[in-house]
Amino acid sequence: MSARTNTPDRVNADGSKTITTKRACNGCGELLGDITNNEMAAAIAGSPLPDVRRECPQCGPTAPEPVCVPVKLVAGDMLCLEFECDHDPVTPNSYCSEVREETACATHSTSVAAEHGFDEVTHAEPWPCRAGGAR
Repeated sequence: MSARTNTPDRVNADGSKTITTKRACNGCGELLGDITNNEMAAAIAGSPLPDVRRECPQCGPTAPEPVCVPVKLVAGDMLCLEFECDHDPVTPNSYCSEVREETACATHSTSVAAEHGFDEVTHAEPWPCRAGGAR
């Protein structure tokens, strides 16, 4: 059984309807409940949604482990990432020496949509991934 919230549609006083976006199983299409914030951020960013067959009562018992996918991240102080720090840049028009590139597992990391239009990673699972089978 799914642990997702399943918010029912609501009819407002003016007769309009308020709905919450739902998530369906990748295998059979059964509605599993409300979409998560991470799934919404991925959808808005045009990224693929994670495979949720393991949450489905019908598909879960035979669903494979999610495939780990590497992703390159730029990490460092937010001011450095936004070119607003007072450090010397490594080369002209580049980040300062406080910024580094890392590889993380996109499948097991979590992120949220940030104000500046990019995702902000709230948990980066290192690569190669320890959470699941890196392929």
